[in-house]
Amino acid sequence: MTEYNNYIAKLIGKYLEDSLSAEEHIELTEWINASDNNRHLFTEMTDKQQLTTHLQRIYAYDSDRIAQKISAKIPAFGDPKIVELQPVSFLKKWGWAAAVAVLVLGGTYYYRVHTKEQPTNLATNQSPIMPGQQGAILTLADGRQVVLDTLSGGLIASQNGASIVLADGKLVYDPTSAGNAEVQYNIMTTPKGRQFELTLPDGTKVWLNAASTIRYPTAFTGKERKVTVSGEVYFEVIRDADKPFFVSIDNKAAIEVLGTSFNVNAYENEHSIQTTLVNGSVRVGVPIANQSKILNPGQQATIVNKQITVAEIKDLDKILAWKYGLFNFDGANLEEVMRQLERWYNIEVVYENGIPNTRFIGEMSRQIPLTDLLDILKKTEVDFRVEGRKLIVLNK
Repeated sequence: MTEYNNYIAKLIGKYLEDSLSAEEHIELTEWINASDNNRHLFTEMTDKQQLTTHLQRIYAYDSDRIAQKISAKIPAFGDPKIVELQPVSFLKKWGWAAAVAVLVLGGTYYYRVHTKEQPTNLATNQSPIMPGQQGAILTLADGRQVVLDTLSGGLIASQNGASIVLADGKLVYDPTSAGNAEVQYNIMTTPKGRQFELTLPDGTKVWLNAASTIRYPTAFTGKERKVTVSGEVYFEVIRDADKPFFVSIDNKAAIEVLGTSFNVNAYENEHSIQTTLVNGSVRVGVPIANQSKILNPGQQATIVNKQITVAEIKDLDKILAWKYGLFNFDGANLEEVMRQLERWYNIEVVYENGIPNTRFIGEMSRQIPLTDLLDILKKTEVDFRVEGRKLIVLNK
């Protein structure tokens, strides 16, 4: 668990220096809330007075050995002689992040000498990896980021006159007071382990699956409504024949809409871009290849290597399962299943001894702990081992 310990130590250090990114803030919060032990440890390691005292004791005992250990683990800290400085000088030069790393990496040695207790392992008695939940990061026009998970509701911000309100766990834009100033753009991002619902300024409803992004104006003031997406997003577009709705997928594909419901799957680590139409009508195109296809309800456009193919979809429920809190693994191979788990449980998947040739059928709830889901998958020719937030797939 050393690698995971080091990563949590890094997050705690960045917390002390107030330099956590929005995504890191979410990860650290999840770790803190995973167990009482984690909460207690976090409280201790963020008490700067205690941190300084621990450093003084470590340096007083055996600075050379601690220095060698830290230097070997974290070369970026530079010359190991730095630990010969007094703790106050150390903190001025290297900061709280380095101090936390000193305690984690040198802590085993320190605790064995000075106490009868075993050193605390940040990953000891690992709590179950819980499923994803509602949450997202909102990036405002000026670059400020708001972690929506941490807010209870109410007015979030005003952008170019439009009010942004969080209500019932959903973000809604009210453009009634929007002026004629330059158009401003917001970005909503769902990290791994999060999904969220958004209502755009025109009333269009948007659902973001995990690890997805949408960029949109705070008011649709022109003759068109344009948004850009990545990952997986479901739309229910408000019809407006005088102001068509366009979805751009990282300049790789474009969708023209009048009023309709459809799903877009455009993850970078998937082999294709898929647009599935539930009702209404859309035109899916590849601008760089000057190609386009019109879809009817129940059809799916797949883009691979700038080529579009259209097929009938017999089971729309499979495509939309994520929106209704389900995994649908019908016909999926192991890699496809693991990519879904990576995004929803915020884990890294590693294959040991190759990738088993296994396919799955059936639906499962997305609201169960990872261990419960793995117990079901183990009934196939696959086994698993969990280390921190790393899932190791074993070929039986």
